[in-house]
Amino acid sequence: MEAFLTSTLTVGIAEMGDRSLFLALLFGIRYPHPWPVFLGMALGLFLNQAISALIGVWVFNWIPASAHAWILSVIFLAMAIWMLFPEKEEEEGKPVMTKHGLFWVAAVSFFILEMADKTQVAVISLAGAFDTYWPVVLGASLGILLVTTPALWLGQRFAHWLPLQKIKYVSSAIFVLLAGWMLFHAI
Repeated sequence: MEAFLTSTLTVGIAEMGDRSLFLALLFGIRYPHPWPVFLGMALGLFLNQAISALIGVWVFNWIPASAHAWILSVIFLAMAIWMLFPEKEEEEGKPVMTKHGLFWVAAVSFFILEMADKTQVAVISLAGAFDTYWPVVLGASLGILLVTTPALWLGQRFAHWLPLQKIKYVSSAIFVLLAGWMLFHAI
């Protein structure tokens, strides 16, 4: 349960102000049918988290268990800094108007967009450190969907009201706290 909850919290925080959040917002603004986009987004994000966790479990099997908390602390501190840098705007290409097409465009877009992203790094690290697969995959998927889904559904209506810079600072501070928590467990 700890791996699930930690993954949900960590990935949810990492997703605040991230590319996937903005892509979900863009899809919400641009397309009037959120359900196919949501289902495609969920599939793409889940598959990306599943692959990341598999890599994490495999890599961390080669690292001594006594080093796992230290590695997570360093990664959380790096993510705190990473949160402060602006994300590049992504273009999703030519709009597809069919619901079936929207599903696949969303699935592929979100899967690819999460490659080499801070949430993917978090999932790799968490799966390896906890040496567990499904709790991390499901927790990470839930965490990322808890942040991206409201952006999709609310779309243009509330996008201009969000204080995105403040959200990034708060997220960065939370990662510093998480790093401190992991250091406490390492010591």
